[in-house]
Amino acid sequence: MRFLLILWTSLILFSTANAAPATLQNLYVNPQGKKIPEAVIFYNSANTCENCLKAIDMLTDVLRQNYQGKLHAYLIDVQKHPEFISAFRLSGPLNLVIIRISDGAAFGYDKMSGIQSKITNRRDFSRSITEFINNFLGF
Repeated sequence: MRFLLILWTSLILFSTANAAPATLQNLYVNPQGKKIPEAVIFYNSANTCENCLKAIDMLTDVLRQNYQGKLHAYLIDVQKHPEFISAFRLSGPLNLVIIRISDGAAFGYDKMSGIQSKITNRRDFSRSITEFINNFLGF
């Protein structure tokens, strides 16, 4: 796979037939009791775009450069885990979701959609991503 993202911890995904509607609390499990935020890059391999791979690479670089040790990062294909589409109200082929963690539990999230359309200028892209994360998490 072209895009590799270092996984600092595991994210356990589950869904069952006839389960309660997908929500942040029943999708997010933090088995190690980590107390730092999560950054989740959701892409849709069935509905990919021309700039998606480049955007994922650029986003990964921003996360590594600015947030290594400050948050955990994941790359998830919503084609394989469609339960996240409704839980996070994802749209389009590429989204970034930031999950706030408090005492080992999810305390809220914010998302950025359309990341693939922001890649024309590397500096502006990095600034946009860091402002989004910093504003939501209070960094």
